[in-house]
Amino acid sequence: MNLVRSAATVGGTTLISRLLGFLRDVMVAAALGTGPIADAFFVAFRFPNMFRSIFAEGAFNSAFVPLFAKRLEGEGENAARRFAEDALAVLLVALLVLTIAAELAMPWLMLVFAPGFSQDPQKFAWAVEFTRIAF
Repeated sequence: MNLVRSAATVGGTTLISRLLGFLRDVMVAAALGTGPIADAFFVAFRFPNMFRSIFAEGAFNSAFVPLFAKRLEGEGENAARRFAEDALAVLLVALLVLTIAAELAMPWLMLVFAPGFSQDPQKFAWAVEFTRIAF
């Protein structure tokens, strides 16, 4: 029964998350409508989410959790805590460097992620500024 309850909990919270995401999208569409500002906003919204998906949900989790568990079991809580603090320090520095580099290179990154925006200078400027804010 624990498996069924756990599956129902994960499934239920995922459903709630999807419904709230849909509600968010409806509210954003109602506020922004369609047009260049909405286009720039959605590009800006997608950019940091892509980096979150790549770095936060991907390889780090699958690498960190087993190593942390191994340290916790083999060397104790203090060694596991030190390992986690070291990992956090490295990630913090990497995140700061990545953020600064992305902020500075945003106009060129925007040419890669939304090349059609360069045809409309105002839309391109909005997209760069919105993405800098979101990032």
